[in-house]
Amino acid sequence: MPRRTALAAATLALLTTAALPAGAVPGEPSPLVGRELLQRQEVLDRLADEITAAAPENQRASIPGYAGLTVDPERGRLTVYWHGTVPERVARLVAHPPAGISARVRSAPYALARLRAARDRLVAAAAVGEPGTEWTSVAPAPDGTGLSVTYAPAAGAAAVRTPGGTAERDRVAARAAELAELPVAAVPAVTPQATVTRHSDASPWSAAAELTTPKNGFCSSGFGGWRGKTAVLLTAAHCGTSGTYKTGTGNTIGKASDSDSGLDTTVITLDHGTPSGQFFYGAWNNGQGERRRAVGAGRNNVGDLVCSSGAMTGAHCALKVTQTDYATSIDGVWRTDLDNAARTDDHTITVAQGDSGGVVVASISGGDDMQARGIISAGGGHTVACKWGTDTAASNVTCFDTVVFVPIGPIVTKFGLSLA
Repeated sequence: MPRRTALAAATLALLTTAALPAGAVPGEPSPLVGRELLQRQEVLDRLADEITAAAPENQRASIPGYAGLTVDPERGRLTVYWHGTVPERVARLVAHPPAGISARVRSAPYALARLRAARDRLVAAAAVGEPGTEWTSVAPAPDGTGLSVTYAPAAGAAAVRTPGGTAERDRVAARAAELAELPVAAVPAVTPQATVTRHSDASPWSAAAELTTPKNGFCSSGFGGWRGKTAVLLTAAHCGTSGTYKTGTGNTIGKASDSDSGLDTTVITLDHGTPSGQFFYGAWNNGQGERRRAVGAGRNNVGDLVCSSGAMTGAHCALKVTQTDYATSIDGVWRTDLDNAARTDDHTITVAQGDSGGVVVASISGGDDMQARGIISAGGGHTVACKWGTDTAASNVTCFDTVVFVPIGPIVTKFGLSLA
């Protein structure tokens, strides 16, 4: 597909072609993982939903004693972490898992409720700039052992292994532990960056298409649905919370009608037409307009394998969820209750500039239909230099090995949505 001339965006320089990892073939999306693996994941996620009573990620702390859980599709194993006495209902589910799946419960020193309260103290301290609050993200460990924070090393990543770098890491961890009143591990990482910047979509509208923002920047569309009888489309709040959104070719989509900064989500009321219930799956420059269905909404568990899809870089799969209940500062705004997913190889990218507002999905039983899991908010983890595609005046741009996204459950609840 053709690309528009680059436009200036409020927070990041935007480019006009899509980024590809070193060694990747332009126009080819990263592949889905094996069907059997994804079928096991669906069984594990259903069991996790039974244990947590299908509570969205941001509400699981209300379960007394619950500390976290992880799924391992490769081994077909679910591990539940609990503080205190395990309820009989949970013990029974773990003792009698579905065929081909194993499950176990491990003792945790802290419940998720305490970990989230400590997380929020660290967020509040960093937001007002208390001395020594250098962390850029905070998340509970899924095994209930404490918190992890990230920080941007003062002398760069190469200096982390030096005595000075070790001292810096220890200092950040100690200060965070002092405020949290529980153990904290500190890890150097890039500061998460909003991915503001597929081309000419039309009704019925699909997700992961290019949006021209009210300030003439580039972003991606998220899932479509309804608020009552009103047809809407989602995108990231940092793409714009008021004004008119258009396609990559300048056709009107609709106006921003509602937003939530904490969830980094904007609702666009469609000017005409309806959402398709599909998202663009292929590579950024797939001229066939390859789409897949998004069927229903699901919850994310540490260990899940998911895919991301945005207008600028296309679809990327075999991404593993590494954190839930994640809080970080994006463009100076602290956001909580995010999820992270990282690549599982050394060449796939997860997200880049222009993918904000795009979608995170998970396969259903290894098939082509997908389940909605979240809206892309930022890139994080470590930066990956990648070459833009074959358009004129190709340039370098920064890509990321981790995608930061808002889980779909809280979005649906907040805005009263029915997904297409």
